[in-house]
Amino acid sequence: MKINIEKIRLEMDKQGINAPALALKMGKKESWIYEILAGRQGKTFATLEKLADALGANPKDLLS
Repeated sequence: MKINIEKIRLEMDKQGINAPALALKMGKKESWIYEILAGRQGKTFATLEKLADALGANPKDLLS
């Protein structure tokens, strides 16, 4: 499983959500979101589910 960072960024742009807003929606620190967007975090199914839930997306749509 590989989370597609570009798909996350596109979904964020589509919704007008920036990293701090996504962090707030997820109850996470901004630094954690930046780590995901840099590809250094977010390699678990739990992270994928949290991202999808916060973005209102289907988890499979955020995969490569």
